[in-house]
Amino acid sequence: ARYISYKTECHIQCVELRKSFNEIAQELTQRVGLDKRIQYLTGNILSPQVIDALLPGSFDSIISFLSFLHIENRDKILEICFSSLKENGLIYIEDYVANDTLTPEVQTTLEEVVQSSYLPTRETYRNHFERVGFADICFIDLTTGWKRWVKERYQKFLQSKEESIKLVGEDVYEHRRQFYQTISDLFQSGKIGGSSIVAKKPCVPKIHQVPDTYFASVTPVYSEQYHFFLEDGSLLALRYFKTGTIEHYSAWWSDTKGYSLELINTSEHRRSNQHISIQKNDQTGTICLPEANLEIQFQVAAEFTWAVPAEKNHRAVIHQPKLLCTVYTGDRTQKAIGYCKIYQGDYPKFWGYHFVHAFFPDYGIVWSAEATFGQEKYNYFKLLNSSETEKQILLNGEDSYHRQTSAHARIENKIYHLKFDTKTFDTWSSILRNQPLTMESKLCLEYRPAILEIDDQEVAKGICLKEFCFGTIT
Repeated sequence: ARYISYKTECHIQCVELRKSFNEIAQELTQRVGLDKRIQYLTGNILSPQVIDALLPGSFDSIISFLSFLHIENRDKILEICFSSLKENGLIYIEDYVANDTLTPEVQTTLEEVVQSSYLPTRETYRNHFERVGFADICFIDLTTGWKRWVKERYQKFLQSKEESIKLVGEDVYEHRRQFYQTISDLFQSGKIGGSSIVAKKPCVPKIHQVPDTYFASVTPVYSEQYHFFLEDGSLLALRYFKTGTIEHYSAWWSDTKGYSLELINTSEHRRSNQHISIQKNDQTGTICLPEANLEIQFQVAAEFTWAVPAEKNHRAVIHQPKLLCTVYTGDRTQKAIGYCKIYQGDYPKFWGYHFVHAFFPDYGIVWSAEATFGQEKYNYFKLLNSSETEKQILLNGEDSYHRQTSAHARIENKIYHLKFDTKTFDTWSSILRNQPLTMESKLCLEYRPAILEIDDQEVAKGICLKEFCFGTIT
C-alpha cells in the first residue's frame, strides 16, 4: 500500500484482520509520512462494521494478494468489492486456485495447514465473478513462477534452521517449516496453482439497451487459432477471437497424464492488453505469450483455403494443418507439429460446430469439421500425408459426418474412420460471453488419443485435439 501510494499519490483504504499487523503497518506508514493518504481498518471484511465503512461506489480499484483463499464465502466478498467500486472500477487479485477437483485429503490439508476451507477451480472462480456482476474478466496463470518460488523458499528455510530457531524459537520454526513444506508439496503435485484475476465493474446500462449487432442477421468475426503437439507429448492450444462486442484470448496446456493448465482466459469488450502477440512474415511467424513466458516460432509447411457457405461474402478460410514449430518455455526448448486456422467475415448469429485435428506421426494429418452457421450446413474431412521425402498429397473426403467421438468419410471408395473414443487426457471449456449478455457460446477443447481406420482396419495411432462450440455470436 505504501509503495502504491508513494508512486501514484493515490489514497488507500486497507483492511486487515489482525490488530497487531495493523498497528505495525500504521507505525511504518507514519514513519514515511503517508498516514494522510493511507487509512487502516481492523476486522473481518465480512463483518457489518467493515462493510459499513466501505461506502458503495467510492473506490476506483481494489487489490488483494493471497487473501481470498482464506474467505470461504466467495460470493459475499465479491459482492462487497463490487458494491464498493465505482463504475468502470477494477479489481485485481492474486490467489490460489484448484487445478482440478480436490481430493478430501488435499481439502483437509488446505483447511488445517493453510486455513483455506474453499479453493475453487478457475472456471468456478469465474462464475463467482460473473454472478455478482463483474465483466471483462481476465485470468493469467502464475503457477510456474509460484511453483518454483515456494520450493526455493522451503529449501532456503531448511538451510537457515539454526539461525531461525535462534531468532523465533523451535516451535515457531517448526510451524513455519510445516507450512512452507505443505505449500511446496501442493504446488509440486499439481493439485493447486496460482492465478492473477482482473475484472471490471461495468457501467449500469440503460433499461433494455442492447447493441445494434443484436438485431443484425450477421456479425463481423475475426478468429485466429493455433494448437501444437509438442515432442514431450503435451498439447498447447491458443486462440484470439473477436466480434463487435468481445475480444477473447485463451491459452491452454495439457499433458497426457491428466494434468493441464489454463494459461490465459479473458473475454473483454476492449482489450486491456495484447495477451497473445502474433507476428507473421510470409510463411513463417512468431507467437508470444509474455504473461506466460512462452514463445513459439513456426514455419508453414502446408496451406489450403476454401470458403464457408454461410459467410456473407464467401471469404476464404485459411487452413494450415502442418506447422513446423519450435516452442520455448522458460529455459526449455521443444519441437512441435502445429495447426492454424484463420477466418474473418460476416457470420450468422447462431452457430455450432465440431472440429478435430489429428496427428499420426507415421501416417499423416487428418482434420475434419461438421458445422452449422445459421441455416447453412457445412462439413469436410481432409487427409494430408506427413512423409518428409514424398510429395504432399491432400485427400478430400466425401459424405463426411461426425459423431460425438468420431469422424467419418469416403475417400476413393474407401471408408475412413477417425476415432477418439478410448479416453480423454484432459478437457478445458469457457463461456464466450459479452457484457450486454447478447452473446453466449460455450467453447470446449479435449485432448485425446486417436485411431485411424480404413475399411475397419486400423492403420495408425496418434493424438488429436477435439473442439466444439455452440451458441450465439454478436
